Amino acid sequence: MLYYCYLYMKRFLVSLYIWLDSIPERLYPFSHEIEGQFVRGKAAYSKVLEEGFALLGPGKMRPRLIIYRGAWHLFGSIVFIIGVTLLAREVLGSEAALYILMGAAILALVFQEFILDPRRHGQNTHKGVIDVVTWVTPMVLYVAFLVW
Repeated sequence: MLYYCYLYMKRFLVSLYIWLDSIPERLYPFSHEIEGQFVRGKAAYSKVLEEGFALLGPGKMRPRLIIYRGAWHLFGSIVFIIGVTLLAREVLGSEAALYILMGAAILALVFQEFILDPRRHGQNTHKGVIDVVTWVTPMVLYVAFLVW
């Protein structure tokens, strides 16, 4: 029974991660021409990504796409900070929990950007560094200036 709960939870968390990871693709606001039609959303995002890989090489994106993804990472970081702060203060009732949760999130992010994403998406180290900086900088600024 416990094993089935583990499998269900693992499937749920993987599905949640894939859904969250695909939000920028689904909400891509810029139009792109595909076969004579201008499209938006996931189709346009995939085409821009594909063209960037063809032009710049595997794992490399155009600057416009890097900025777009960076904006989503920044937004995600701010939402995460708000959620973790509420969880630490209201549910756990501890200031130390905030630091532990943010530290764990940073470790998980580094693992994802430098271990998982290069294996899954062929992501290069440069993009991983940009992603980590856009996620971690707001967290560090929040802890340094707003918590103390």
